[in-house]
Amino acid sequence: MTSYEKLKECIHLEVIGRDNPFAWTRALRRTRRNQRKHFLFWWRIASWLYAQNQRGKKRLARRIDNRLKRRHGVDIALACRIGKGLDLAHLSCIVITENCVIGENARIKQGVTIGLKTESDEAMIVIGDNVDIGCNSTILGGKVSIGNNVTIGAHSLVLQDIPDNSVYKNKIEPVLTSKV
Repeated sequence: MTSYEKLKECIHLEVIGRDNPFAWTRALRRTRRNQRKHFLFWWRIASWLYAQNQRGKKRLARRIDNRLKRRHGVDIALACRIGKGLDLAHLSCIVITENCVIGENARIKQGVTIGLKTESDEAMIVIGDNVDIGCNSTILGGKVSIGNNVTIGAHSLVLQDIPDNSVYKNKIEPVLTSKV
């Protein structure tokens, strides 16, 4: 996200709320009362600074990012591209790689990991619009594409593409053991 207007649009939607007019002071006030909004506001600022591709701004972005990691326990790479309307249900143990593109209105629950199986320049995880990722889910891959309007159930392991308008959940068969 390199556009200042897109930054304001994301903060307006995620921190202030669509019904209220945009003001930087209003956004800062909201961040003091709500931890999720605090994280989203400062992560958006850091991500925007990082995308400016200037040494001083990247250094400042990394400092903000390191403080966010320590305070909230959430590690979303600054190079990751996330559309407006991001909703983090709970700030705990969320990890998202830099080789990831997430569409608009994504809902991510606690314990979610989105990462790569192998390091490669061609590896990219693409997640569409209006995707809901359940708690403790893991999306791993080299080239994984998740369509629009997808719901990924809790505790799911995603290693393959998921088409649009789908519900994905792992079917785990119970293992029965008998004591002799």
